[in-house]
Amino acid sequence: MAKEEQLKAVKAYMKEDRDDPENDALIWALYQAAKLYLGVREPKEPNPLYDLAVWRLTLHYYDHRDAVGNEADFPAGLRPIINRLKADDAVNIL
Repeated sequence: MAKEEQLKAVKAYMKEDRDDPENDALIWALYQAAKLYLGVREPKEPNPLYDLAVWRLTLHYYDHRDAVGNEADFPAGLRPIINRLKADDAVNIL
């Protein structure tokens, strides 16, 4: 999926409809950070669980971007999704 499509999808999940290049750059950076945090390979085929995890984590980073020095609560229900993605990724290595 192209960058523009990925950005549009995550912004739709975030209910962020502003067209602001600075804000889009921030969201894109947070989206990239969320993908790295997951620690799994990006799926070659569409994977709703992967998308949900990345979008949810991006929204969490966006909502807590001013919480410097404070650890915000991790989004409820995200840890089991990440664990599942990691388990699936490990199986796909074989």
